[in-house]
Amino acid sequence: MTDKHDDIREFLNNLPDRYDIMEEGIDIQTQKEYIDYSHSFDSGELTEKETLNLGNTLFDTSHPLEAKKKALALLAHLGTITAFRQIEKYYKHPDKDLKQWTTLALQECKIFLESTLTDESTGFISTGLGGLHDKLRYYFLILSSSDRPFTTIQKNTIKEELKLVAKNLNSILESIDISDTFVGLTVLLPMDVAVGTLIETGIKKCNELGDFVFEHYYVTNQNIPDKLEINDIIKTVKK
Repeated sequence: MTDKHDDIREFLNNLPDRYDIMEEGIDIQTQKEYIDYSHSFDSGELTEKETLNLGNTLFDTSHPLEAKKKALALLAHLGTITAFRQIEKYYKHPDKDLKQWTTLALQECKIFLESTLTDESTGFISTGLGGLHDKLRYYFLILSSSDRPFTTIQKNTIKEELKLVAKNLNSILESIDISDTFVGLTVLLPMDVAVGTLIETGIKKCNELGDFVFEHYYVTNQNIPDKLEINDIIKTVKK
């Protein structure tokens, strides 16, 4: 069963923004397992009745999780409206251990639907830190340019300059943690803004007042490092 292009286009246009990217963070190991597993299946074609029957596997409590994993991957690769609706229905009340797996299947099915319209294959937009609407979440770490702690004035300058730059780039500065010699921040960054633009502009603005921020920085969209990891990151960045 295949859907008409006009039906797919209308369907995609009416999807909620939350399906544009994965808002909740997805564990990196789960992402790898899903991609490795799902790539063992080719895209296929089933009738609507066959698709619904496959979807019923997800709601049958007698089926083991492995059977549901396979059903999710197969439905995702069908890339039809009916398949998407089956995954979406399960996505609202999934088995606890398959919540992230279902999120990945929903995203992949959407990608297959989009590729039907363009004849082009696109990849996952998936990060460990997730995102919100049209923005992805990043963690940045910036450092003092010397071994001396930031002064109170410097800390206030960093906070205000980064807030202003984020606002100008239509980004959201979610949190900022200012320690004596480093600053950690999480930012929701629009997908059409280069990752380095915000932080490099912020560093430049701060240093117009005294070169107190190190020009090199750390960025990730996979996890927020703990204190031990931050110490190792500082050593690496300083080198």
